[in-house]
Amino acid sequence: MLFQIDTLPQINSIFIFDFDKNQGKELIYQHSKFIGIYTELDDLYSSIEEQIDLDDELFQTFSFFDQSEYLTHDLSKQTSDLFWYQFFNNIILQSSSDQLAKNEMIDFCRQYYQNNLKYLKLIDDFEREYSSNKVIQWYLNKSLPYKMIKRALQIKDMDQQYALRYFMCDLVQSFTDQHQNKIPYDNENLTVYRGMKLWNDQLKEFKKNERKLLLSHGFLTATRHRSDALNFAGKSIRQTNLISVVFEIDLNSQDFNKFVIFTDIDKCNKYSKQDDILFSLDIIFQLDNIEFYENFWMIKMHPTNEGKAILKKYIEDTHRQIEDLSMEILFGRLMLDMGQWNQSQTYFERLLIDSNSTDQAWIEYSLGEIHHLKSEWNMARKYYDRAYYRMIDPKQRRIKDSALVLSDIGETLCEQGKFEEAMNYHQQALTTRKEYYSSHHMHIATSLRNIGDIFFIQNKNDEALSYFQQALVILEKYYKYPHIDMGKCLIGIGLCFREKYNHEKALEYHRQAIEIYEKYYPLGHVYIAVILNNIADLLYRQEKYNEAIDIHQRALKIQKKCYSFDHILLASYLCMIALINHGLRNYASALELFQQSLTIQQSYYTSSHVNLIYNLNNIGDAFHRLGMFDDAMNFHQQALAMLEKYYPSFQASIAFTFNRIGDVLCSQTKYDEAICYHKQALMMQKNDYPSGHANIAFTLKNIGYALSRQEQFDEALDHYQEALSILEKHCPYDLGFISSSLNVIGIILISQEKFDEAMDYFQRALENQKCYYGCDHLNLADTLTYISTVLCRQKKYDESVITCKKALEIQEKYYPSGHATIAITLNQIGWLLQSEKKYDEALRFYEQAQSLLINIGNSYPSDQWLMADTLRNIGYVLYLQDKNEEAVVYQQRALSIKEKILSQDHTEIMSICIEISRSLRCQAKYTDACEFQQRALTIQEKINPLNYSSIVDRLNDIANIFGDQGKYDEALLYQQRALGIREEHYSSDHKNIANDLISIGYLRMQLKQYDEAIEVYQRALSIRDEFCSSDQAAIANNLQRIGYVLEKQTKYDDALELRQKALKIYETLYLDGYASTEVLDQLNATHAVAGILYGVDICFVFNRKLSDNENREEVQNSVKELLKKSKAVKIYDNNE
Repeated sequence: MLFQIDTLPQINSIFIFDFDKNQGKELIYQHSKFIGIYTELDDLYSSIEEQIDLDDELFQTFSFFDQSEYLTHDLSKQTSDLFWYQFFNNIILQSSSDQLAKNEMIDFCRQYYQNNLKYLKLIDDFEREYSSNKVIQWYLNKSLPYKMIKRALQIKDMDQQYALRYFMCDLVQSFTDQHQNKIPYDNENLTVYRGMKLWNDQLKEFKKNERKLLLSHGFLTATRHRSDALNFAGKSIRQTNLISVVFEIDLNSQDFNKFVIFTDIDKCNKYSKQDDILFSLDIIFQLDNIEFYENFWMIKMHPTNEGKAILKKYIEDTHRQIEDLSMEILFGRLMLDMGQWNQSQTYFERLLIDSNSTDQAWIEYSLGEIHHLKSEWNMARKYYDRAYYRMIDPKQRRIKDSALVLSDIGETLCEQGKFEEAMNYHQQALTTRKEYYSSHHMHIATSLRNIGDIFFIQNKNDEALSYFQQALVILEKYYKYPHIDMGKCLIGIGLCFREKYNHEKALEYHRQAIEIYEKYYPLGHVYIAVILNNIADLLYRQEKYNEAIDIHQRALKIQKKCYSFDHILLASYLCMIALINHGLRNYASALELFQQSLTIQQSYYTSSHVNLIYNLNNIGDAFHRLGMFDDAMNFHQQALAMLEKYYPSFQASIAFTFNRIGDVLCSQTKYDEAICYHKQALMMQKNDYPSGHANIAFTLKNIGYALSRQEQFDEALDHYQEALSILEKHCPYDLGFISSSLNVIGIILISQEKFDEAMDYFQRALENQKCYYGCDHLNLADTLTYISTVLCRQKKYDESVITCKKALEIQEKYYPSGHATIAITLNQIGWLLQSEKKYDEALRFYEQAQSLLINIGNSYPSDQWLMADTLRNIGYVLYLQDKNEEAVVYQQRALSIKEKILSQDHTEIMSICIEISRSLRCQAKYTDACEFQQRALTIQEKINPLNYSSIVDRLNDIANIFGDQGKYDEALLYQQRALGIREEHYSSDHKNIANDLISIGYLRMQLKQYDEAIEVYQRALSIRDEFCSSDQAAIANNLQRIGYVLEKQTKYDDALELRQKALKIYETLYLDGYASTEVLDQLNATHAVAGILYGVDICFVFNRKLSDNENREEVQNSVKELLKKSKAVKIYDNNE
């Protein structure tokens, strides 16, 4: 910790108090800012006080100004320290310095030093002994009230200065009392010096600003003696990273009358040896030269009047916009522009009490603006209304100025979500301004920008962009150089490009804006934070999350200094970091931040405010990602109800919400309802964007996804392809969106087993992502997993696993502490290895995923879902290893989890039931197996009764279980139901209809219903002869089965004839010249073995037909030859 705080620039000195009295002294020398280690409190206090006095002597704060820029650019809205100190110098002289002011100062000082006995005594002495002619002595005594004044001036604390006005007025006034300067000097010109210390960064600033203007934040002192300054600059101190400098200041006689007090140091030798010259607060220097001598830097400068000229220009430029503003009003508005809203408010409230009738409207207007900026809208409106009615009063008739109030009322209404009313005020302001100003005046541009803001919020982006651009053109002509008003237009234009998904162009405009803002506003101004937050949003939308976080943290740091933790503007910053977390798939964190943001918003906004609606959708989306679908639906429905009730014209926002509801319905497997919502969104968007828009593409993708979940792959692909075309046309610059579309098309092609085409799309997506994100973005990992899936389906297992492990490396870099995404990829690798029949390796990856999920916790349904999938994967690989008892344990755990988070008729419940059934069947637990299959069938018939293929599969599985139990009547019922459905709905699926007939034939035969068995076998044979003639093995099998039934009926001649036909087919397929093992391996193993065995059966038929032994030996040799070729000896032995 010590090493960390040692590097912080805001920490100047470090003191350690050793309670245990055992700290090593060597620490003092290991840290450049360490002053010492103390075991007695008195020693610590003395050391701190000594260091404060030394720092006061050696350190000073300065600001620099480019006079060439200030004298050529429009200075209205500029927030330079140069103006503040010069204004303050004049304003303080107008303050009262009577007995009341003295009493207020004494009370303030006693409160400030309430526990410091030393200073309380000084306050008593001051109250008793002070008089105006002693102001310099009291100030240079550097006790009371010197330290308070110096600190207040350094941070520009007007509240403290007002409390100290009794003394400050005398101090500033003393520079006009020339008797102070009647000290003889030999020459008309005089050079004075000031020794001090600078940090390295400060010295760089001095070098960078050579020939420019320099201002000290406070009263600067100096000495006529170069040696005294050198001694102070060279003073030995503990901090080793400071640089010794000496100011050399050239003065002439004119400076003595304006800026300088000779303090006559010889009469007050108790003061510092650098205090015989005191400069006024409003003195401005020009930095002439910087040179290095043997052990110090000499900085040469001289006073200049250019500061006065710049202040005059600031006043004139401001009056060009608002005529006749007094100095007092200008100073208060300067504080307002600098972001010192509380001080400005206090200042104007005091001014309001003493104001004349001319200034009162501007004071009230300024107070309204302050409350507006602080989001205290009702109070703002109160002051705006007062100012407006004063301005339109017949006695004053300042109609031209009243447009400014109307404009600001419109902005306040806009922030309150009252857009139509706001538009009326802006239109009224514009009408008034057109009467009084030329069409190229900045006030006209302000009204156009305000109207553009309303259009933007109403999702009318083209109209908004047009107004912003019109305003910018006017401002460029009016100001000629960059100005803060132009920055506001640039932000608006950038936001419009953001909505067109042209994020790079949006960023370009925001960067232009922030460059202007940083020139106009001091470091840490709240307006800079607003732009930084916008930039963070743009980076988030580009999925550049790390950059977005860095920018957002800068913005949030500023905001926290300016606002309380529950201020409305902090809500937007919380929302921004929530969105970034959402993008990083940290959905739980995102949800918490969205909810915090909503809580703040609800305390500021009315219940119908549009920003509440946006946040309700954000929360709904976070719940959706966490698998909490009912909660998600609730928030999206709330958002939709508010939009339809309060903002029916916000078609884009309504369409967005329809899409979010559709997404949730899709996750709930309510695909038809989901598609209905998406299609409503699509219709609205096509009306809203007749020439096309990226949002239409996103909705088409949503429809495509819902169709793909219904296995309507061709239709899904059509929608995805259309979406891709739109994105390539309307959003060609966002390769992230295009890559996402390429990926979803690839996924559909995998489902259609078009693996080469799918690979082409994934490779295109990967190349785009590398160009857009770089080589290690999270989205590349997703694409790599898709590629690995294709490679697996192409049986390129090694390549597949390598590719997936590349994805895993990227994810582990993003999530060093673990993340659910990593678990998904571990499961993917396990699946790839499982496909390669490397079951033990697959199991290890599944178990890694399980362990990771346990470590990161699974509080939310999405985490639990993933845990269930992982358990299910473990169960399945155990099933493949014939470890069925263990498999069922994992499968049951998976089912138990999903039953808690899903409805009982969810497709996932159905799938796990099927897997459990199969594992139980392998253990001959037929009753339980049948029960799970029945449950799966019930779910299937309920959730998708038109998915006849899946229903047939369930019926077949149940029939097989009954068949295993010898319950052939029950099995036959289910098998016949399956056949009936297939014939009705899949009449062209000849192959599977024949298979169903074969299964029925088998069951008939087991029931000794031989005629019926032969009938269905014959039907199957007819179908295969007519529609599947290329599958000769299946035809041969069919012939053999009929022959087997005929044999059961002792119709040996008929049986033999059919088996001979079958044998000829087998010989053609498998035994032509005793086919090689390679050929046999390439053929369907089931058919090959069945064919050989059927050949064996034919031999036995021959054997039974022979009445003597004349040819039995030949038959037996044929059997042995067949068995030798078939590798089926074990099968034969088991079935003999």
